[in-house]
Amino acid sequence: MYSRILKLASHSAVYGVASVASKIVALLLLPLYTRYLTPTMYGTAEVMLTLSLFVSAFARLGLQNAMMRFFYDVPVEERMTRGVRNVRAALTTTYLSAIVVALLLLALRHPLASFFLGDADYTFLIKVVALGLFANIAYSALTATFRIQQRPAAFLAVSLANIVVSTGLTYWFVTDLKWGARGLLLGNFLGFLFLVPVAMAMQRAFIKPLLDWAILRPMLKFALPTIPMAVAYQSLTLIDRSVIRHFGGGLDQLGVYALAAKFAGVVMLVVTALQLSWQPFAYSIEDDGEAKRSFAVVTTWFAAIMGWLVAGLALLADPVVQLMAPPDYAQAAELVPLLALGTGIFGAYFLVGIGASRVKRTGWHVLVAFGAVAVSLIANLLLVPAVGVMGAAIADVLANTALTVFMLIRAQRVFRVEYEVGRILRPVVLVGGAVVAAYLLPTGTGWQSWGTRGALALGWPLLLVATGFVNRAEGTRIVNLVRGRRGAGSGGAGGDGPVVA
Repeated sequence: MYSRILKLASHSAVYGVASVASKIVALLLLPLYTRYLTPTMYGTAEVMLTLSLFVSAFARLGLQNAMMRFFYDVPVEERMTRGVRNVRAALTTTYLSAIVVALLLLALRHPLASFFLGDADYTFLIKVVALGLFANIAYSALTATFRIQQRPAAFLAVSLANIVVSTGLTYWFVTDLKWGARGLLLGNFLGFLFLVPVAMAMQRAFIKPLLDWAILRPMLKFALPTIPMAVAYQSLTLIDRSVIRHFGGGLDQLGVYALAAKFAGVVMLVVTALQLSWQPFAYSIEDDGEAKRSFAVVTTWFAAIMGWLVAGLALLADPVVQLMAPPDYAQAAELVPLLALGTGIFGAYFLVGIGASRVKRTGWHVLVAFGAVAVSLIANLLLVPAVGVMGAAIADVLANTALTVFMLIRAQRVFRVEYEVGRILRPVVLVGGAVVAAYLLPTGTGWQSWGTRGALALGWPLLLVATGFVNRAEGTRIVNLVRGRRGAGSGGAGGDGPVVA
């Protein structure tokens, strides 16, 4: 079991490199971009990006998850034939769906521009969104095949190339051409589009078109009920942005909120890395008993690692934002702790929901999704008009908590995992304390702020250890790993390696 978990950790680390690199580059460029982009411009770009991601949740049809599940459902000796055919059918259908939805966006560009931006003349940005929708879906579907093959190095190479291209284009469009929100969006979307041919060349075995209803029928039966979960997450983002736009100060305040979300997005480093490697890991374990034990251990340590990241970001948000962002964006510092907490809670949703996907019991995901959306809508409508963007941040925590709890209840009914509740509660309580402390400690960029906040952030793991979180067996294993040795049984091959050349 531990050899598999170590393999998950190593793959997550490699997948996470690309995510880490993109977040670091984005954060380093924020002081530059915010000199050229007013909060209103930044808010405009944010709402358009949110619209693209929301619509893509429908256009993907849930097939990216399905093609992984049905690839690993095939016996190992047939994965080069039947397994590849399953992937080809899923990719072909995904591309056709993306094209149809992009054309629909173009047809509705005038009412969409009027609703989201308050001006029907902003139709060019809707055209950019349509382009970005197809580029993003094509890129992510292709790179998912690297994860199916468990080839994190190839995934990393393409991802880093995408970062270089998109960063260069965005810098040129925003700073030299001064295209504002349009340049920010085009730079990101064209980066995806330019790498699609590269990924196709690397994954020739998967890109030959295939439409076979006998293959697609069971895949769609599995995939379509998962769409509400993807839509729910994007709805959580779309709802708060839309409510802020209409009732919370307009695009200017939305720009401040978007910048705070960008800083809080550092938490997504761990979430994204785990998400990319979690499904192949979870589906590749054939024995249900081993899967349940592995899920429990991974969840416990996820709470610890995520807890430290959320706590550190919450504590350091104020001096970091004040140092990096212009005064027009200063209010963002108040929002980061809550948005980071909400993102961390969302990360737990991926872990607790995998059991239902493993046994292909995804039908009730619809109720889980709409339950979370209802919480988000009600909370935003009540809080944003009353307290502005801070209300949206509070609503984000409430909605992501509802999403995770509802999914946990559902997944436990169909694939019960004995989670280590007592151990998980320890980092949870410490994270709550760190978020509260973030609002009570000295603010600003002086030594008192940096010193007190930095000391608590660095000392958080020691506080966790002091609670007795690490048991003796894990402590011994950690010591052995640090010393460059692995304990007995931890150095095997651990599961299937790459199955497609």
